[in-house]
Amino acid sequence: MSAASLKTEVLVQAGFRYCQQALLFAALRRRGDADAGALLVKVSRLDGTAAVFARTQSLDGDLAWRRATGEGWIPEEEAEARLAREIDFDPDVWIVEVEDPEGRNPFATLTG
Repeated sequence: MSAASLKTEVLVQAGFRYCQQALLFAALRRRGDADAGALLVKVSRLDGTAAVFARTQSLDGDLAWRRATGEGWIPEEEAEARLAREIDFDPDVWIVEVEDPEGRNPFATLTG
């Protein structure tokens, strides 16, 4: 089974296990559709800035991540506004928040 075909719930569970091992705080902010809900990961650097990453598929069908808030770090309030817009657009979306001063998206390590 490729990472892209994993159910969202399974991917979220794996991400939480990885965060625990890496000693990163992670919280489920919103539970979406267990099978195919979109997944957004907000990474807070604990300095008032954050980024939102979205799970996508690459052209060859593999799991990939894109930075949904652009290249740089944005104020936490802007990241929260982006999440609110996503919830309005897709009520089945999953939202995970990770706190990492280095700004890493630990879910990206699960792409294999």
